[in-house]
Amino acid sequence: LLLPFIDLLIAGEAEAVLPEAVARILDTPGRREAIDAAAALDHVGRGELEPGVFEPLPSQARAPALSLPARSAIVTPDTELADMFLIEPERGCSRRCSFCVMRGATTGGMRLLDIETPLALIPDHAKKVGLVGAAVTDHPQLEELVARIVERGKGIGISSLRADRLTPSLLRNLAAGGYRTITVASDGISQRMRESLDRKIDERDLLRAAELIAAQSFHRMKVYEMIGAPGEREDDVDELIRFALELAKIVRVTLTFSTFVAKRNTPLDGQPFLGIDAAEQRLAKIRAGLAGKVEMRPQPPKWAWVEYVLAQRGPEGGHAAIAAVHAGGGFRAWQNAFASMPESTRPLLF
Repeated sequence: LLLPFIDLLIAGEAEAVLPEAVARILDTPGRREAIDAAAALDHVGRGELEPGVFEPLPSQARAPALSLPARSAIVTPDTELADMFLIEPERGCSRRCSFCVMRGATTGGMRLLDIETPLALIPDHAKKVGLVGAAVTDHPQLEELVARIVERGKGIGISSLRADRLTPSLLRNLAAGGYRTITVASDGISQRMRESLDRKIDERDLLRAAELIAAQSFHRMKVYEMIGAPGEREDDVDELIRFALELAKIVRVTLTFSTFVAKRNTPLDGQPFLGIDAAEQRLAKIRAGLAGKVEMRPQPPKWAWVEYVLAQRGPEGGHAAIAAVHAGGGFRAWQNAFASMPESTRPLLF
């Protein structure tokens, strides 16, 4: 998908490869010659060489331990995460959720850092600290790390929270660090679907999380849900409605919905998209069942469909994206661009 847009691609973790690639570009006169020099490195490949001509994708690089953690180079109020210093306490994930590109089998598992490493790198001028990673709440020293950051008078943010990893002390420190809403993920909309997706979260975890969140007087509990995963049935939808109403008796609840999109290099690669109309009907049933007692924030299924096509196609999808943007970037422009792709790669539109 990216190859029509780029001169060079560094696959995987670029920390060790990027400096050498930049050095070769700067040391080699001539644009094409510089691209070729950098592309000779391991884990580096060239983009579209000429219309329709592509090289095989390079193997993925893995950063050496001494290159970790990734962290912000600049802290500024003029960004989406204003004044927040971002740093990794871990990289990768040991879990095996079947829909996720970060599952342990594809990223080499989880690499933990001792918390003294990120703590030593947090600058005094940073007002807030964001802990980023695929599985931050699986870090065995997370509670101590959060507590020590908050003790330094800084706000705190965590890229993902697992319902089964919440504790009273962690929540107290998150509140002290500025949290008002706690967000966790269910993903599968029923217990059966969570087990099917190897999600390893069950109702008891979510109920306990709701009780802990309510006890700490947070404003609300937000839960990520995913409709349309392979094998999903109407009785799964019924279970979601029943369980969401049960959660809402404990704490104020917001459900955010995405529609399942099959990703490359996952066990569910190639699985079909639910369909725009079917997804909208499913969301309408959920909304009616919740009867205004639980807030819903769904992603429009039509844009999930666009994401699905891009995720499942190759370089021809990149060319279609260029055409869609040049045509204004609206949904109809994306439909028309995808319809112009070769028949052998064009997905079913609805």
